[in-house]
Amino acid sequence: MDGNFYIYTDLSALPVDEHEAYLAEGFGGVCTGGTAVIEVFSVSRQISKNDLVTVLPLQSVLIREVSPDFSMTFFKIDKTMFLDTMSSLGKITPDFFFYMRKNFQVRLTRGEVQRFLGFCRAIDFRNSSDDPAFRRETILHLLRIFYWDFYVHFRKTVSREGVSIPLNSNKENIAFRFAMLVYEHYKQHKEMAFYADKLCITPQYLTRVIQEVNGQSARELLADHVVLEVKALLRDANLDIKDIVRQTGFSNQSSLSRFFRRHTGMSPTEYRRTIHIIR
Repeated sequence: MDGNFYIYTDLSALPVDEHEAYLAEGFGGVCTGGTAVIEVFSVSRQISKNDLVTVLPLQSVLIREVSPDFSMTFFKIDKTMFLDTMSSLGKITPDFFFYMRKNFQVRLTRGEVQRFLGFCRAIDFRNSSDDPAFRRETILHLLRIFYWDFYVHFRKTVSREGVSIPLNSNKENIAFRFAMLVYEHYKQHKEMAFYADKLCITPQYLTRVIQEVNGQSARELLADHVVLEVKALLRDANLDIKDIVRQTGFSNQSSLSRFFRRHTGMSPTEYRRTIHIIR
């Protein structure tokens, strides 16, 4: 990865169309004119000028009823970069991701729109002027601010209003409970039979439900969570690899390294060299 990260105004680059699909890339952007309807997991929102839209990778999305004058300024983010962004934000709980499925549209004030466009200009500037060796990490820091603001808002909303995540079906309820169980038990349990037993369903049914609701298998979802946790720990310069092995429940360093390379294409040590951790 060369670290390049682009800001777009050309709608042909928007990673969504009128056919519902699980997106390899998420996106975040502000509507600068016109209207459109965007659906995320069948939650439909009319998007108009000054609306901020934030769609995470691997969500089921479509766009329809696009007016001729519809326009956006936006960025795209794939799963790898999203996990890298999340890895330094602390213990992000799965309920946040389900919350974002339902709350992907935010109406901004004129001043907030200008701040977002300024954020986009900052990304453009750093993308064109930073040393390539450090560019990607710089962009990640900027993206962390963007997503962190959403997480703070989510936590404050939950604390103030006691908000529960509305779930549209029994299958979505299973997917939500599975994600919360993974968050709690991934260190000790990495087999689907454990989670299926906790949910009082068969492993086969659990696999079908997660694939249908999340667009990825239950094993992939579990692996993504473990990768996120490992990446977060690798950012701590005070932790040796053996400490990370112990904290993530792997039997030994070789087991951790094989898992991490299989899912990221590099060893933990190689990944640590790319993130410029501060000692």
